[in-house]
Amino acid sequence: MPDLDSIWARPRAKRWLNFAYVYAAHLLHLLLDVSPWFVRNAAWRLLLGGCGKGVFFDHRVYVKFPWLVSIGDDVSINRGVEFYCSLRERSRIRIGSNVRIAPNVRFHAAGHDPDHPDLADNGADIVVEDGAWIGAGSLVLQGVRIGRGAVVAAGSVVTRDIPPNCIAGGVPAKVLRERRTDHASS
Repeated sequence: MPDLDSIWARPRAKRWLNFAYVYAAHLLHLLLDVSPWFVRNAAWRLLLGGCGKGVFFDHRVYVKFPWLVSIGDDVSINRGVEFYCSLRERSRIRIGSNVRIAPNVRFHAAGHDPDHPDLADNGADIVVEDGAWIGAGSLVLQGVRIGRGAVVAAGSVVTRDIPPNCIAGGVPAKVLRERRTDHASS
């Protein structure tokens, strides 16, 4: 079997290998989407690089390279969430514990170098620390760290790190204010 570097050097072979993998992954995702929640959760627990207790996976969750994604305890991953890692660059997505990910959030730890003549693959890890909340329809790009307890407003495009316990939003996302966490429990 040829090594990966020889495949990356041959664009046609790389393209066909990607087509075959994406087709197989699509079939798996279709099967998971029609499965009951306990089957879907068990399958993701087996496929992911790490998965804690109490993780909920809604329908239509897409993970391109599951072994490059790890998730902590008590995480909610809503419908339509997508995870894209870079196989070539081995970029990973790490989600901490007690994280809430709203519907249709996308994590892109993979990309292309716009200055390279062939738009070569590149990537960098994405880290979401414990207690963060990512709002609906947000896009988190490669190399970003979202701090502990941070909140990302719906529809934001996160291109830079978000500090702990801050609320960030916009395109590109900017810190809007610190969280007020002094509320008494009801």
